[in-house]
Amino acid sequence: MKAISFIPPGVALLISLGWIATQRQSITTLEDASAVLQKHIATARAAMAGNDPAAAKAASPGKSEKEAFDWKKIAAQMDEMQRSGGIGDMRAMMKLQQRVQAMTKEEIIAALDQVEAMDISDSGRAQLEGMLLGQLTMKDPELALTKFADHLQDSAGSMRWQLSNAFSIWLEKDQAKAAAWFDQQIAAGKFETKALDGRSGSRIQFEGAMVRALLATDLAAAGSRLAALPVDQRADALRNGPQIKAEDQLAFAKLVREQLPENERGQTLSNLTRIAVSQGGYDAATAVLDRIAPTPEERSVIVTDTAESRIQQLTYQKPVSREDLDAMRGWVGTQAPGIVDKATGDALASAVQGQTSFTDAATLALQYQQASGNDDVLVSFLSGWKARQNKGEAIKLAASISDVTRREEILKTLQ
Repeated sequence: MKAISFIPPGVALLISLGWIATQRQSITTLEDASAVLQKHIATARAAMAGNDPAAAKAASPGKSEKEAFDWKKIAAQMDEMQRSGGIGDMRAMMKLQQRVQAMTKEEIIAALDQVEAMDISDSGRAQLEGMLLGQLTMKDPELALTKFADHLQDSAGSMRWQLSNAFSIWLEKDQAKAAAWFDQQIAAGKFETKALDGRSGSRIQFEGAMVRALLATDLAAAGSRLAALPVDQRADALRNGPQIKAEDQLAFAKLVREQLPENERGQTLSNLTRIAVSQGGYDAATAVLDRIAPTPEERSVIVTDTAESRIQQLTYQKPVSREDLDAMRGWVGTQAPGIVDKATGDALASAVQGQTSFTDAATLALQYQQASGNDDVLVSFLSGWKARQNKGEAIKLAASISDVTRREEILKTLQ
């Protein structure tokens, strides 16, 4: 089966343990998280292989043990791992992952019924459901959707997301049948919502998957489906779904330009480059830009978002360094020279949400401002929400903004 889902099977368990929240708090796409989490799995397996041959064997795909699962105990362990920031018995979790992967479809459905009836925490239930449904999705996406269609409008937990993921996989296997099922559910009212604004998050997710599947086969049909949605829901639909293949990116950009207001296009297109930079660095992001040929207005937004995303990714692993920023500035300079300092300020504002302290980020921002004589880096940095949480330092830094009008505007936001 092609790996078209939001997360590969080897990553599904870790996501169910809440690792996305702890590793990438401000992540904007699940594909970004997938790249990070795959590294965790590879590292864990390598460590076990080096330290314990038996553990290495357990971490490799093989025949599952058939002892009964103690789902209540497993849920408690998952809760504890989530509370401790993902720290726990990785060896046991890897073994559990292999056992769950070896379950039959019937065993998974029975386990999901058991979990639903158990007296456990909401968090533990959500994590178990996510793990089990993720495996059922990979084995039989049609079964997962037909069995749990009544959960399509669930507003919390991982169930709705997993079902949307199942739909993406089914579309890859049998687009006509999956699309017919989707339209039947719409007609049956399964995607109706009681929300006052009329927005159905589930419908938006599924439409996003449907549109992406049609990019390569019927662009006109993709446009028609998108046009049937209210204008204010189209961008969300385009941001939901599996990763877009390189050969479909130009078609995606065409759809964005035809269906979205001008002020939403750049940010929607930047989803492509944010994923690319997280997986292949700045060269990969450049390749996307070359494919979609953005307008100057789109390019400015895309490049800024991509630079910020890359620095944010790095700063969740370590404090941002001058070398990291210089590499980012060098790339921005080749793509949109006029926004280098603004992009730097935005990136530093994002960095303080990770392992970079506000003081260190402020020092770097001031150094760049003094070197270039451009206030954009300070203004952008101090416009971030962390500046309001560090008012004393922020107000002191604002004094270095040379433009009096811009300085006063920033100071007002800090009051």
